[in-house]
Amino acid sequence: MQAIIKSHNNRIITTTTPAIPKKMCNCRDKDSCPLRGKCLTTALVYKATVSGCGVEPKTYIGISGGPFKQRYYNHRKSFNHQKHAKDTELSKYIWALKEEEKSFEIKWEILKTSNTKQRASSQCNLCVEEKVEITLANNMNLLNRRTELLSKCRHSSKPKR
Repeated sequence: MQAIIKSHNNRIITTTTPAIPKKMCNCRDKDSCPLRGKCLTTALVYKATVSGCGVEPKTYIGISGGPFKQRYYNHRKSFNHQKHAKDTELSKYIWALKEEEKSFEIKWEILKTSNTKQRASSQCNLCVEEKVEITLANNMNLLNRRTELLSKCRHSSKPKR
């Protein structure tokens, strides 16, 4: 009887339920998703490329510890409300284009995914990946400032993933 119960318990414990696929996008209109169906990706380094007619293409590299869509909404807020115009270098550039009445479009893409796990240097992997991407980017078209390379990790007070 003991062997039957043990066998039964082992079968229940080792049986895995099929993993439910993680939802990658919750946009109502999938065609307007900023990351083409991957807007709920977390802990990523992203690139925004601003281009348009009569506009020199510029790139901005940023990070999002949480879902990208939340970061994207913060960017949109800074593009639409004058009081947030100086939140990021990207928003400063967008407002300069608006003042010149130039049309533009922004293309978003994922450069790398990482995690916010702390390293021995008290920097998380995500912040280090962002600094590497900024360093390797073409300086002539980059909106990021070089002082961002010296900035403190924003994720140090958050729980590690």
